[in-house]
Amino acid sequence: MTIDAMHWVWTHSRATGNPLLVLLAVADKAPTSDCIVRMGMTELRARLHTSRSVVQKAIDKAVLSGELKEVAPAIGSRAATYQLPHAVGYVRPAPGSRGPDSGPVAKKQGPGIEAPSSEQGPGIEAGSENARGPESGPGGPGIEAPKGPESRPLYQTTPTRSESKQAPEPAPPLTEPIPANCRPLVDALTNAGILVRWNLTTTEWFTVEALILRSGITVLVTHAQQQASRREITYARYFLPGWRDCPPLPETPTGPRPLRTVPNPAPAPASGWRPYSNPTDPSVYENGFGR
Repeated sequence: MTIDAMHWVWTHSRATGNPLLVLLAVADKAPTSDCIVRMGMTELRARLHTSRSVVQKAIDKAVLSGELKEVAPAIGSRAATYQLPHAVGYVRPAPGSRGPDSGPVAKKQGPGIEAPSSEQGPGIEAGSENARGPESGPGGPGIEAPKGPESRPLYQTTPTRSESKQAPEPAPPLTEPIPANCRPLVDALTNAGILVRWNLTTTEWFTVEALILRSGITVLVTHAQQQASRREITYARYFLPGWRDCPPLPETPTGPRPLRTVPNPAPAPASGWRPYSNPTDPSVYENGFGR
């Protein structure tokens, strides 16, 4: 029958690819249990959806494998006759059946494995007379679980988490610390609402310190406020080119040195004393004494 022949092809054939399709096409058309079918090349090409040469190669492979037999070749307009020799008289098993019962096999098939007999059914009894294991151990019947020291795991070769865990090294600083001479400028910009990142190098910090001495903090903050009002600025490095163009502080005016003041001479005493004069003057001295 067709269904029995197709069941044999699906379950027992070793063919693959196009040869398997040829066998299925022949089985699909088998009317009786002798699995003899008359099929032409045109019909096989229509079933396989391929060329004549591909179908012919598939037929040759199926015939070479012995699963397809050419009973009579094609003659003129008469199609060839094929047969599935291994599917002759095959009857598919009934639905739900588990196949034929297996007969008794050898008593022992290896160490520790006892084969079932026909009276025992399909069960398998593990273990042998010589094998001894714990009656209720975790290894199952006939298998003895390995035992190790009670104080530590068995065959531990890798260190535990507490042993392998080491103290992490301190992370290096991401930026240079802010120098003390530049701190007033940083605080002034922060107070003005300009919040930027001061990730400057050592050379750039020296440049900022020199600009503070040349132009002053007020000029630098004013220039930074003007730039921040136009666009959003994230890094303080953006201000450096503009700060270099800021004007320097005005010089202190210098004039002539102030003259040194000389104190006034001491006043003459209020007594009748007078300076020395010519003694021959009669208006000054009389009888040798001054008036």
